[in-house]
Amino acid sequence: MIAVIDYDVGNIRSVINILNRLNEKFILTNSINEIDSCDKIILPGVSNFKHCMKNIRQLKLDHILKEQIIKKKKSILGICSGMQILSSFSEEGNVEGLNMIKGNIKKIPNIKKLKVPHMGWNKINVTQNKLLIGIKSQTRFYFCHSYYFCPTNLKDSIAETTYGIKFCTAFNSDNIYGVQFHPEKSLDHGMKIIKNFQQQC
Repeated sequence: MIAVIDYDVGNIRSVINILNRLNEKFILTNSINEIDSCDKIILPGVSNFKHCMKNIRQLKLDHILKEQIIKKKKSILGICSGMQILSSFSEEGNVEGLNMIKGNIKKIPNIKKLKVPHMGWNKINVTQNKLLIGIKSQTRFYFCHSYYFCPTNLKDSIAETTYGIKFCTAFNSDNIYGVQFHPEKSLDHGMKIIKNFQQQC
């Protein structure tokens, strides 16, 4: 059973839709008892980093998630803003994150006349990892973001994307996974990522 964390930050409906298409068992929740009853966690998000962390803290999910992920070692998949708030700190609002993976969130620079936010389909280059089984380099995924994750340990990066600069677009540290792109909006390849997370991670 997957706990999809409900903290009012968008894109939850899309995540639910893809889980339904995959016939995966899940519950949309922010209840400590329900989260505790699940085997894995998905942390979605399409919102400002500061807003995400405010909601997380108001619901006391920061303590709940750390208990489940750091102590009980349940696997978590952060998506977009949900990926970013797993980090240590963000330039977006100058706010501390959950600090479950070491690294900071930085603004995508305005270079080469590329528009920010980075929105639309882009290719990723992958490193072998359980989350990315069956995903080849140059596979296209859907993005919508203005900030990117810069890992302290470069080995935590398992996929990169180039948009003016090269940046980490997926990470893995122990039981903690994150993707900057939106698998729930990336058709068959996105479904493969969600399936990998449930079956392999």
